[in-house]
Amino acid sequence: MPTWQEVQTYVRSKYKLSKDEANFFDMVWAYDDDRSQIIRVRHFTAFDKDWLEFRSPICAEANLNHRVALLKNSDFAVGAIALEQGKESALYVMVYSVPLGTMDMEEFELPLSVIARTADGLEQTYAGGDQY
Repeated sequence: MPTWQEVQTYVRSKYKLSKDEANFFDMVWAYDDDRSQIIRVRHFTAFDKDWLEFRSPICAEANLNHRVALLKNSDFAVGAIALEQGKESALYVMVYSVPLGTMDMEEFELPLSVIARTADGLEQTYAGGDQY
């Protein structure tokens, strides 16, 4: 069971980060077909426990019907679609949270890749391109 600092050290040694802040980092997940996907990992506290949140953008709100987004949530083994309000417009994101106290580093890698891959597939379908 790693600490947030141990997660940061592990990630910094293994990945190139596009943003590296005290409570979150962003990375660009690259694929062989020249597509890429931004994923943010954020540390937060809830229910007196430390958590990690994995979050990756999908598309603008206008690109995906709300009912379709909700129905798709029942298909995912890991994560869910959420609507995030930005400064100018809302954005659909793929999001998943895990308690840090019971996680090992292998469990970190799985949601990282699954959330990025799922968000990228949804982005390709609903945004029509590689925007995030």
